[in-house]
Amino acid sequence: MSAGAALAAAPQGWPDDFETAHARATLLADRDVELFAALYGDPETMRHVAPVLDREAANRAFAAAQWQMRANPPVARYWRLDTASGAQGLLSLVPDVDGRTAETGLLLPPAAQARGVATAALGHLRDAVLGADAFEALWTRHRVGHAAAVGLMQRLGFVPGAPAVGWQRWRLDRRTWRALVNAPPGD
Repeated sequence: MSAGAALAAAPQGWPDDFETAHARATLLADRDVELFAALYGDPETMRHVAPVLDREAANRAFAAAQWQMRANPPVARYWRLDTASGAQGLLSLVPDVDGRTAETGLLLPPAAQARGVATAALGHLRDAVLGADAFEALWTRHRVGHAAAVGLMQRLGFVPGAPAVGWQRWRLDRRTWRALVNAPPGD
């Protein structure tokens, strides 16, 4: 972020920077434009997500993300993920229009996949926002056939919806989450 730009105070339950066993999450800043463009422009990273963005489209998307974070009140949060291996990714939290639910997503390059980064980062975000009653539910989506995303969503307690138009959608409501975190550990 430039010296003159500042983030507006986030709504209750929206975490700022945080650290997990596998990654450090820092709020997206101006310096992250190259990372943003590289991830959204990489065919392997985007394979199960969406079409690759050219540099101009990635720059527009980055500017929109920065605007959302600087709005007062903020209308979204984005984090840069730095892993122990040096790989970098992105994490997002974008509330729906009614403010009761929010979409979350991860964008990780192949070097950061299958290393526990997604489970740790998304698990921390899930616990922070649902634990603070910031939203009634979180949801996410991925392309049908993305086996790693299916495993991630199942590990985190998300419930699948019916696939539609090539997308698999998942949802985790606060009541289900509370039952998961209050349940005794499995054998």
